[in-house]
Amino acid sequence: MNKTEQEERLREMFSLIRKYEESNISARAFYRQHNLPEHIFYYWRRKYREAHGPAEKGFLPIEIGLPVLPPANEHRGSVQIQYPNGVQITLDKSVSISRIRALITAI
Repeated sequence: MNKTEQEERLREMFSLIRKYEESNISARAFYRQHNLPEHIFYYWRRKYREAHGPAEKGFLPIEIGLPVLPPANEHRGSVQIQYPNGVQITLDKSVSISRIRALITAI
């Protein structure tokens, strides 16, 4: 096979493999449908992928959004109690007033 024939064969087989890559059928169904021997099909599929990179079939782009933050006026804060003896208690703002009262009384 001369160089021109080789180039023509390459174009022909790459065109066939491109059709396979764009189809929704299995490799076996495709090469049987086109009367290709299995080993010939896989040989040319490998050559095609080496030249064009692997198919990205089946992948969809996704978007990742930023996390939703509470409005600035709803910012969770903390309650801090500091005693003259140096003991310091920091509590989440959501702690009930009765719980805070119990802690103050206990110390």
